[in-house]
Amino acid sequence: SAADLVADPAIGLRRPEDGYALLDRLVERELISWDAALPVSPDAERVLADRIAGIGDEAARSTARAGFDRLRAARDAVAEAAGDPVRLRAALDTLDATFTELTGVPAVRRAGQMYAGRTICYEDSARDLDVVFGAPLLAELAAPLDVLLRAARWMGNALAEAYDEVFRGLYEELRAEAGAGPVALADLWFLAQGLFWGGGERPVDAVAADFAARWAGLFGLDGLPPGTTDVRLRAADLADRVDAAFPGARPTWSNAVMQSPDLQICATDAAALARGEYTVVLGELHAAWSSFDCAVFTPSHPDVERLRAALAEDLGERRVRLLFPAEWPRRTSRTAESLTGPTDRHLAFQDAPGAEPDRVLPTVDLTVTEVDGRLVATASDGQRWPLTEVFAELLSAHAVDGFKLVAAAPYTPRITLDRLVVARQTWRTTVGETGLAQAAGERQRFLAVRDWRRRLGLPEQVYVKLGTETKPCFVDLASPAFANMFCAMVRAARVDGGDGVSLTVSEMLPTTDQAWVPDGAGRRYFSELRLHLVDTQGTEDR
Repeated sequence: SAADLVADPAIGLRRPEDGYALLDRLVERELISWDAALPVSPDAERVLADRIAGIGDEAARSTARAGFDRLRAARDAVAEAAGDPVRLRAALDTLDATFTELTGVPAVRRAGQMYAGRTICYEDSARDLDVVFGAPLLAELAAPLDVLLRAARWMGNALAEAYDEVFRGLYEELRAEAGAGPVALADLWFLAQGLFWGGGERPVDAVAADFAARWAGLFGLDGLPPGTTDVRLRAADLADRVDAAFPGARPTWSNAVMQSPDLQICATDAAALARGEYTVVLGELHAAWSSFDCAVFTPSHPDVERLRAALAEDLGERRVRLLFPAEWPRRTSRTAESLTGPTDRHLAFQDAPGAEPDRVLPTVDLTVTEVDGRLVATASDGQRWPLTEVFAELLSAHAVDGFKLVAAAPYTPRITLDRLVVARQTWRTTVGETGLAQAAGERQRFLAVRDWRRRLGLPEQVYVKLGTETKPCFVDLASPAFANMFCAMVRAARVDGGDGVSLTVSEMLPTTDQAWVPDGAGRRYFSELRLHLVDTQGTEDR
């Protein structure tokens, strides 16, 4: 504190004001941080309450607590208004105004973007419903999922191999510069970021292209007759070719042992599902990723510690997890990891909130060496990790993004393995090719959308994904309101990135008549069955 600085005669400050001025200068030089250091997680509210309770000055503590209580009261009013649109709108406006009054900053961040985590609060709830899936459904999914999982294993290994090669190149360059000195992980980490997030050629791009080409050969996509819209295959017929297309008997790094497919079941109702009248759609396959290790899911689980122990058993202890900066892309309090194990460490590579001092592993504290032909990172306390494990979370992020079953062609058909749709019909174009950005007026926008739909042969209800956005969104092309909104999205994307911004359209599947999950009033909803599958072969190191 400033009082502590004044009390230290070695510093030579006479007044608390001088201490605050010195602290301000240190903050400006980024030598210290001066904030509440709240974690990016739903736990932030409790942490802030503890921070306020720890303020030593009684007047400052009372003022901070009063403001925080006002903010929480406004949040509680939003919860009470849920279900009543008029009251809810007023309560949200009051919450926003209260937040801005107390903090001096806007209540919305990332204005205009379509991704989550941009406002003060969100609603989460658990449906009063238990669903049990029997052996017949799981048995029918086993064969097509096996094909996908073998491919995912190959992708994980291929990514690790590709990045290990470039890590080794960086290491050799840094070792030559260092002479007899050690190679600092901080230097290698900095240089490697362009290989993950840079705009140039990245290892993941070559791996993803190879992956899609192998799928095309496995499915015979290159030999399809023109106009093919639906490809149906039997997993049993592919069995002899899968190992040739995607060789690899074991994962080569920890996260690669787990795969998390999202499955959407299509059935007219629960009775039809029980009769076996259904199909299943692969929404995504989160390759090398544990998708339930997420703050949106774990609060609803009856035994979170059991989940934490199970994940540690799957992946091993002493994992290196990243300490992400607050503005890390696609990271919000809802999607933050929630199952950090007791022996896991947090790698600190930028200024980031929520650090636990006993877990923090600064990049400047590690050196990179070669041991038995492998690159390893060693901390000052002697703990050691394979370099691939240090980069594991970045590799996992690219494994998820790179798991695309078809190449980026203008049109790709629906592909079904047994009863599992592994790829929806998809159309790919650009913002400029749509002609929608120039449409003016609600009538002209609707007519432009209808003409665009006719030219591409699109269904009425689709999902669209713009290259400037993180996630896709639903659009009903028969609705004037949706047409107006969609044209505004296209126009904004053109402003941000020009006519060349990509636009991907996929069919809506399940369709509205295939929503089978009921509520008490008989209304039906879509659902997603998220699986966590572990490769029983284990990694080469375990």
